[in-house]
Amino acid sequence: MSHSSKHAGFTLVELMVTVSIMLIILGTLVFHQSTYSDGAALNNLADTIGLTLRQAQIYGISVKEFNTGSNNFSVAYGADFDILPSAGNNAYIFFADLSPQNGIYDSGWSCPIGGTSECITKSSITGGNTISSLCEIPLTGPNNCSIGRIDITFLRPEITANMAFFDSAGNPLSLSGVKGAQIKLLSPGGSTRSVTIYTTGQISVE
Repeated sequence: MSHSSKHAGFTLVELMVTVSIMLIILGTLVFHQSTYSDGAALNNLADTIGLTLRQAQIYGISVKEFNTGSNNFSVAYGADFDILPSAGNNAYIFFADLSPQNGIYDSGWSCPIGGTSECITKSSITGGNTISSLCEIPLTGPNNCSIGRIDITFLRPEITANMAFFDSAGNPLSLSGVKGAQIKLLSPGGSTRSVTIYTTGQISVE
């Protein structure tokens, strides 16, 4: 009586196929995780900018004293978005519009703190995210996205947003029929978000 034995195991081909499948699954997981992280960071940036604008609006219409004991309750608050070469596209400034109250941030991109400086905080944009463009939204026609800088301020008793636009060379623009402004954001992976602020005071994160 003869006995035959069978040895169970992986052949080289089976092992290569198994490893290939595992690498494909691992690659897919890493890709989706990277995509999720990329989008999550950009979403967080858009929400933070929206909250900064909302904070400026609340400060501006709630008669917040500029500094404790300063007795200055007539300050406008706002945000400065500047993508000119001198500033870059990876930061923005929360400021108080002091003297002269001109609706424009006047204290420089280095954001000096204290004294007569208008700068309250300068927020750096991290993770490779950037402000890709700034747009003026007209009442009619397409958006003008060749803007180099936008200053947005709020001052009581109005909840409306005051906007100052600058061209790509940093020169002030005199625009009529403005409906709002848009800050467009871009992630390293190519994801996009935008924050839109209308002259009515409405803030939208998209």
